[in-house]
Amino acid sequence: MIKRYGLASLATLLLSFHGLPGNAIAGGPASNQELAQEVEMLKNIVTDLNARLANAEEMLQASMKQESKKGQAQEVQDALESLDKRISSTEQHSTLDKLNLGVELETKLNSLHMEAKGMPLAMQNGIMSLANGTPFTKAALGAFGPLPPPEDQDIDNNTIFDSRIRIDMKAKPTNSLSFVGRLSANKVFGDSSGVKWYNGGPNAVAMDGNVHSTGSDSALRVERAFFTYFDNIEDIPYHFSIGRRPALDGAPADFSKSTTVGGSPMAHAINWQFDGASLGVNLDEATGIAGSAFKLCWGNGFESGAGSGNSYSMASSSDVDDMQFAGWIATFYENDKTKIINMYAHAFGVTDGFTGLVVMPFTMSGMDLNGDGRYDRYSMAANTGGYISRTEPTANIGDLDIVTLLGQSEYKDIGFFMDLALSHARPSGTSMSPMMQFLGTDSLLNSNGEQFDRTGYSVWAGIKAPIALTNGTIGVEYNWGSQYWLGFTGGEDNIAGSKLATRGSVYELFYNQPLINDKVVLSLGAQYYDYEYSGSGSPMGSPVKISELTSFDTFMPVVDTMWNYYVNLAYRW
Repeated sequence: MIKRYGLASLATLLLSFHGLPGNAIAGGPASNQELAQEVEMLKNIVTDLNARLANAEEMLQASMKQESKKGQAQEVQDALESLDKRISSTEQHSTLDKLNLGVELETKLNSLHMEAKGMPLAMQNGIMSLANGTPFTKAALGAFGPLPPPEDQDIDNNTIFDSRIRIDMKAKPTNSLSFVGRLSANKVFGDSSGVKWYNGGPNAVAMDGNVHSTGSDSALRVERAFFTYFDNIEDIPYHFSIGRRPALDGAPADFSKSTTVGGSPMAHAINWQFDGASLGVNLDEATGIAGSAFKLCWGNGFESGAGSGNSYSMASSSDVDDMQFAGWIATFYENDKTKIINMYAHAFGVTDGFTGLVVMPFTMSGMDLNGDGRYDRYSMAANTGGYISRTEPTANIGDLDIVTLLGQSEYKDIGFFMDLALSHARPSGTSMSPMMQFLGTDSLLNSNGEQFDRTGYSVWAGIKAPIALTNGTIGVEYNWGSQYWLGFTGGEDNIAGSKLATRGSVYELFYNQPLINDKVVLSLGAQYYDYEYSGSGSPMGSPVKISELTSFDTFMPVVDTMWNYYVNLAYRW
């Protein structure tokens, strides 16, 4: 507390200042009057001084309270720092390294109606009569007389259901590292065999690249699993990733499904699961062009050597090499509405198939009597027990280049895109499969051992518009492929077969209706396939015009036209 001053003490101070003795107060009138004035002045000084001292005391008290608050704040800060120091590595792991899960469940109803060309039953029975193990030659087919024309067949399945479940896993333990995984299963209702009867199409064989998409058993399999490392080189962001790639449902496959882009490769060229790596750079800040980026990609489509599951991987005489992919994805421009993207892929050493499982109607072996790499005699055995066959590549048959260019945008909420693609095949070998040599489909887009370069083209376009009344979306898509068009699109999630592989035209009308807070989406649609050539999606054999097919070309039915009506109910969270 600050000391106050009294009037008496200051009067004594004043008398001392004047040097007067105590009895001088009784002096004359003038002296008394002057002293009275000084006392009055002294009173004013004392009053003012005490007021100032009181104010100083208040300020001191406020300052002390403020210092007290600062002390309390410091105590809180010290406690927080102490708590932060006590967080254990286990607590950090549970906080930062969480694995986020997402689920997508899509139940689909398809109604398939095909017009196909097929070998006449009498000729089929004649050929199957050879399936008794007795060796024969192709010339023996002449015993059945002139080849009759193929028969028109109607093949229908009014209702076929399947359900696809995807369990997505994501984690980002640091700003420079992320993990993405997905487990997937696609089950046909009432069918859990996992292996299909061979129907002549590539999707009939359960392979690594399509087993997640085309309807199989109920087993969950790893569809994707990769980590990505992020960093910068002189302010240019880059990322490196390796593992099982996100290779399904790339742009613009999301257009008709009202979903986000599912994979990196452009779906027009590659919609096929594989393992590999990528290295990409983001160039938007360096170039000033929104969304610009460049990514180098590599993938392994088939492993042939020791350590693989191939029956001949330990044979020193085997000359089948790995099949690998390499290429790039160049994003020239991308924002919320518009994207322009180019992709190039080169396939080294394309093989005459992939390792897979299928149930063949018969098995076939061949005999090369003169060692020229062509079978002279064949032997067949009917698969009366429906046994599963394991397929394997037998040869590298050439290289393949695929180029795509996508332009996609919106105008007043109306979305549209056009995607152009080109493929160029350079054959350099023939298949050693007895079945393929017997049927003549033994070279890369060539038949009977021919080795001509083949160039194919494809166009894919679409437009869609919102329906304000229902908050839904309606649209149409069209795609066309030439005689020698070839892409790796067998992983397309379409039980009717990949529309993007079609050598001919496909017309599609679709409608999407969000339900239940957009977590459930109902999709209705119809697709009309008008095939112009055989073998869509297969690299083996020279495609034949549908109107020029022979009965021998249709040993397995060849689809001419097809309607596919579908109803999809998708839950995404």
